[in-house]
Amino acid sequence: MKKLQLLIALPSILLLTVALFLHIDFLFYLSLVGVLLAMMIKQFRKRGQMYEMKHPDGLDEDGLEIDVSGEE
Repeated sequence: MKKLQLLIALPSILLLTVALFLHIDFLFYLSLVGVLLAMMIKQFRKRGQMYEMKHPDGLDEDGLEIDVSGEE
C-alpha cells in the first residue's frame, strides 16, 4: 500500500510542478487528483493505527460517556 501511494504521489508532484510552471490547467487538475488519491491511501493506512491508539471519541474504557464540562 505504501508503494502504491509513492507510485501515485511522485508523478503527481512532478505534474503539479510542471503545470504551475507552464500554466497548464489540465495538468494542474490531473495532478491534484493524484495528490488527493495519495492522501486518501495514507488515511486508509493510518486507520489501523488510529484504532490502536484508541482515538478519543468521548467514551471511557468501559463504554461510559466522559463528562468534560468540569462540573461534578
